[in-house]
Amino acid sequence: MLKKKIKIITLIILLLISLFTPIVRAENETNSNEAVPISETQETITIKQGDEFLLQDNVTIDTPIDGNLFIIANTVTINSQVGGDAFICANTINIESDGYILSNLFASANAINIRGIVYNIYSISDTLTIDGFVYRDVKSMCDTLNINSMVGRDVFVSCSSINFKEKADTESTPSITSYGTIQGNLTYYSDEESSIPSDSVVGETNFNSTTHYPMNISNYMYSLGAILVSAIILWLIGLWISPKLLHNTISPLTWKKALQIIGLGILLPIILALLSVIITLIPIVSQFTLLCICILAILFFISTSVTIINLNTMICNKLNITQNLYKLGFLIVTTIVFWLLTLIPYVGMIISLLATIWGIGSVSYRILIKETSNKENINSDKELSVSEEKKEKEEIKSEKTNDSEKNKNEKSNKKEKTDDASKKTTKNKKNNQSKEKNSENEKNK
Repeated sequence: MLKKKIKIITLIILLLISLFTPIVRAENETNSNEAVPISETQETITIKQGDEFLLQDNVTIDTPIDGNLFIIANTVTINSQVGGDAFICANTINIESDGYILSNLFASANAINIRGIVYNIYSISDTLTIDGFVYRDVKSMCDTLNINSMVGRDVFVSCSSINFKEKADTESTPSITSYGTIQGNLTYYSDEESSIPSDSVVGETNFNSTTHYPMNISNYMYSLGAILVSAIILWLIGLWISPKLLHNTISPLTWKKALQIIGLGILLPIILALLSVIITLIPIVSQFTLLCICILAILFFISTSVTIINLNTMICNKLNITQNLYKLGFLIVTTIVFWLLTLIPYVGMIISLLATIWGIGSVSYRILIKETSNKENINSDKELSVSEEKKEKEEIKSEKTNDSEKNKNEKSNKKEKTDDASKKTTKNKKNNQSKEKNSENEKNK
């Protein structure tokens, strides 16, 4: 018991350290509003230290932020510097000419307009317009991509159309930012090939049609390898922490328990999402939003593997397989079969969704309904063990009585045989004696 507790405590500590790492990093700055000189003329500007969590209708960032930025709004306008990553979900996102995101921009919006400077862009939008400067890469899914200035490295995009601002004929030596250029490679997926100006892409231009998807075996092998590795690692962790979890699923599985598991699998992600939104509105505990998001991400990540392990446990229990090596082999087979089922069109999506719901529900069921179920199972196990012991004792007694009766019968049979044999011998002796007497009488006569 002590070793198991130490294992569980160490894993919980490591998980908490990994979850709170960005939060602790953001809280290392003690002063929330510190005046920092930024020029020789002793001009001061207020810099907000730490991460910012904003949930409003219209958000305007006019003060530099030395940390990460999390925003959910209708319209977002950034006129200042953001020292970390920016995570933005809005209808319209405007990075103005004074806006500078030193790290990555993760954005989901209807329209994204870049007039300032961004290090990397990862976006999903209807339109993405770059009038400013992207220091490195652009990775986007959009309907229309407008490149009116320079992208420092590569562009990976899935879109319907790409538009480049061309050089002005009146300028003999135009600026590199006065027309649309990609300094690296352009890889785009579209229904039809777009006309790309010859001097707009310095590197290679790769077009992939979305109307035809060639079979790439390596992608299938990568997906199979990923699901196999995750299932095996989670199974080994469960074997290390508590092997009983791998021998017993939620048993007996009734309709009531199945409905509870499915309900928890649907409700728990919704509750965590709403809780994270509510926490962002409370300044004191707003940073625990990351904890809720991390818990939700972990649940989604392990849900499919948990479902596969539960299926494999049920199969092994029915086949009376007890050795861990055979269980691991069946786990690999179960994972491959599950992966093949997910490749079926339409049906595979439903199977994947059900596996995710069931995995989240089974984990939350074990955590939330653990005490009552364990008590019932313990009592039932005790009753079963007592009844089994009684049956075994009765069987042993009956066997002993049967053995004793058999021995008695054997002894009695032996005695009867010996008595019969002695009687026969005495009879034979008497007969012989009578014969001898008769023979002597005859001789005397």
